[in-house]
Amino acid sequence: MDESERILKNNMIKERGKETRLRHASMRPFCVELKLDLKCLNKTEQEKLLRYFTQCRWLCNYLISLDTDAFRTFNTMTKDITSLDKDGNAVERQLTMPAKFIQSVYSSLKCDMASLAEKRKKTGKKNGKLHPLSVSE
Repeated sequence: MDESERILKNNMIKERGKETRLRHASMRPFCVELKLDLKCLNKTEQEKLLRYFTQCRWLCNYLISLDTDAFRTFNTMTKDITSLDKDGNAVERQLTMPAKFIQSVYSSLKCDMASLAEKRKKTGKKNGKLHPLSVSE
């Protein structure tokens, strides 16, 4: 490939990149909630899904137990947390779920806390705080 062919090829790639960026500029992301029929999943997929839900509860309880500064500075790439078992003993846990799930739980809790604060500010009354979820494991 000589110099002129390489420059021509690079220009074509550049034009395709511009077209792609222009097309993506008009797109907007959206989130979809689904209901799952567990009968359609095999045993390993069911166990993995159940493990993710359990780990989400652990993470939610861990985040609720943090003080305000620690909650604000929480890194969503964190995979090691300390949660309480059913007897109230501290247990080190390793999260195996994707970071997207961790970010989702974190942003959901931030929204919940913001709505509680807004309600408290609007009514002028104390309305409580978030409480840990019960964990069966």
